[in-house]
Amino acid sequence: MLIDLHVHSSRTPGCSLDPAEAVARAQALGLDGICFTDLDTLGGVEELHALREKASIAVLVGMEAVTNHGHFLCFFPDPAGVRPEEVLGAEAPTARPARDVVEAVLAKGGAVVAAHPYDRDLEKPMGDFVFTLRSLTAVEGYTGTRRVNVNELAIEAADHLSVPCVGGSGAMAGYDEIGTAATLFKEPVRDEAELVRALRDGAVWAVAVGVPPRFHGDDVAARPPREERGGRRPWERRGGRGGGRGRGDRRGR
Repeated sequence: MLIDLHVHSSRTPGCSLDPAEAVARAQALGLDGICFTDLDTLGGVEELHALREKASIAVLVGMEAVTNHGHFLCFFPDPAGVRPEEVLGAEAPTARPARDVVEAVLAKGGAVVAAHPYDRDLEKPMGDFVFTLRSLTAVEGYTGTRRVNVNELAIEAADHLSVPCVGGSGAMAGYDEIGTAATLFKEPVRDEAELVRALRDGAVWAVAVGVPPRFHGDDVAARPPREERGGRRPWERRGGRGGGRGRGDRRGR
């Protein structure tokens, strides 16, 4: 199954995407599923699940949490039973301790993914802090709306941490962004419980659809390898990096 794991809707400030239109776009593209991950909210679960009943694809609900060290995609077996404040705490978004958010998601039986960790456009980027988060379920290796070098460094981080890579568009500005990156699942995913199980099992692969956008200064091949962190040069690989070991197989967890 091919699912875009990172799509925003009008519940995210600054985004005007209508969920029904986004689902229709995903269906037209031939995706098998779409997951809405609005910023700091699990609102609209009932509405989105109602869309799932009418759609020919899986319609899933997660949340993108803002913290003092970047953003995290948070998935729960039963999102309707989770209050965001139980995970996010009472702090202002960019003051929330990232480690606390990660542990809170896992304590609820969820899965947590480092979202575009090398996106420097964020107010509080994650960057190399990702290497200290040993309990991550996965890293978003391909984000369709981010620069090439941002994705390459994320893939390298996943390699170093021995966790799977997932992909998502990060669609927010327009319906044409949907499906620019996605996650390939080995097993069927029909609801959030199956999504969490699949992510934790690790049988997932990041897929980039087409060629990610390049910006001035994105000459990846000109950068020296970061041997101290991951061995192979990430730009020597093409296609979706993923399918890391399942959680039970990872050392040091």
